Amino acid sequence: MSMQAVLLAVKKLVHEHCGLVLEGIAEDRLYKALESGAAQTNCKNLQEYKRLIRSDKQAFEQLISQLTVNETYFFREPEQIQLLVDVLIPQVLAHKNDAGPVRILSAGCSSGEEPYSLVMALQNTYGERTEQLFHIDAGDLDLRILEKARQGIYSEFSFRGVEPHWRERYFQTSTNGYHLRQEVRKQVHFHPLNLLATDFPEHIKNYDIVFFRNVSIYFDTDTRRVIQHTFNELMNAQSILFLGSSEILGNDLGVFELAEQEGQYFFIKGDVYRPVNSQAFSWSQPVRTQADPVARSHELVRKERLLPAQSIEPSRFNRSLTDKQSVAQPPVEQARVPDLARIQQLMRFGEPQRALHLLDHLIASGHQHYSAYLLKSWILLNNQQFQETEHFLQLALSAEPWSIDGMLIKGLSCKWQNDLSGAQQWFKKVIYSCPECWPAHYYLADICRQQGQASAALKAYQTVMRILSDNPSASDCMLWIPLPLPVGDVVFLSKRHIEQLSNGMQTTRAGY
Repeated sequence: MSMQAVLLAVKKLVHEHCGLVLEGIAEDRLYKALESGAAQTNCKNLQEYKRLIRSDKQAFEQLISQLTVNETYFFREPEQIQLLVDVLIPQVLAHKNDAGPVRILSAGCSSGEEPYSLVMALQNTYGERTEQLFHIDAGDLDLRILEKARQGIYSEFSFRGVEPHWRERYFQTSTNGYHLRQEVRKQVHFHPLNLLATDFPEHIKNYDIVFFRNVSIYFDTDTRRVIQHTFNELMNAQSILFLGSSEILGNDLGVFELAEQEGQYFFIKGDVYRPVNSQAFSWSQPVRTQADPVARSHELVRKERLLPAQSIEPSRFNRSLTDKQSVAQPPVEQARVPDLARIQQLMRFGEPQRALHLLDHLIASGHQHYSAYLLKSWILLNNQQFQETEHFLQLALSAEPWSIDGMLIKGLSCKWQNDLSGAQQWFKKVIYSCPECWPAHYYLADICRQQGQASAALKAYQTVMRILSDNPSASDCMLWIPLPLPVGDVVFLSKRHIEQLSNGMQTTRAGY
């Protein structure tokens, strides 16, 4: 059996078991995991290892543990947690029909930052009563990561964007990192959890609130629908489901009702927690005829929400769509499938969250174009959701390997994760493909300067000045993403760095 045949067979096996879609970079991760697993189990080749994981449940579970993605951090998307604690929890407590605690599940909990964040936020409001009022379960496919979660020891990386007082109050410094206090750890109950299982134990049922954030992007639409039906069975008649803010419309599949409160979107089961003035509209709802006055009302509201809050002037993004005839509008109702030009306008005028919701719907509708993946990866990158950025960027670059936008995003992703060497290579690739892309020269100059490569930095800054001095309105060569690089600031900083680098190099020469 060929290597490709083994990969296809194992991908099918994994998908049937837990729903993971292993394409792009995930396929590379699978190949490495197979090689590692075969070596550890003394299998002669991958075909023998494939037979082993079919017959040995423990070996198969160990393989699965190497395929899941475990990037997370404390108080991710804090606005959702604030809405939960300040607004929704009081409603849940008021509507409970029994004396038992509010039951919360963190599904796909990874190393535990999410459920522990919930405990800390609840303790901040309810104090010592938290343990009595709430029962929090957390589950994941990866058995190794669950053990790490139980230990509660974290590195600096888990605290990015977290206010210092949370760490000061709930963590103790240890030789291995930051150790979460026992008072928090004891309130989260960790369990192995496969959401495609056919049956669940009694302790994994009857939830009032479920968190399934930033996980669904690793499943296809059919699997997401199956998982939502599973949640529907595990949740109480009146309950709430949270997904990541970038996943909402892609998961509006008709299983739950989409709701909005204070600018945050979530799903509800039943009608008790339906906000009075929700601004949500489920894209999965059937379209009525225009003669129907209710449908007409919905139609007007839907069109209004697809427009920016302010008047938008024609931009180069509209022109780029006209020039790129490859972007054809699907032959469906325009209000239901937002066009890319409108999404770009939302991004340009500082409404990335609205743009993200529309991108989710566009991608989920099947009218996919590599630029939709690009735009989504750009928004995710600016939210520092690096793993999700990589996922959608890989989809875009698989379709258009030499996309200037895609390669620049890749460089910035490396740069913001402090992989300066990787960033440098990607910016050079952009410059090779498009020598007039002055943002790539500028970012490359900045990295060279940080790494003490004065001569290379000077050359790159001089190139920026050559391009912009000749034409201050020179195109940045981006067709899709709106880079936050004001030309005036770039020119000013480039001049200053050229002067500093030139003086520094002269001083060095004089020293010799």
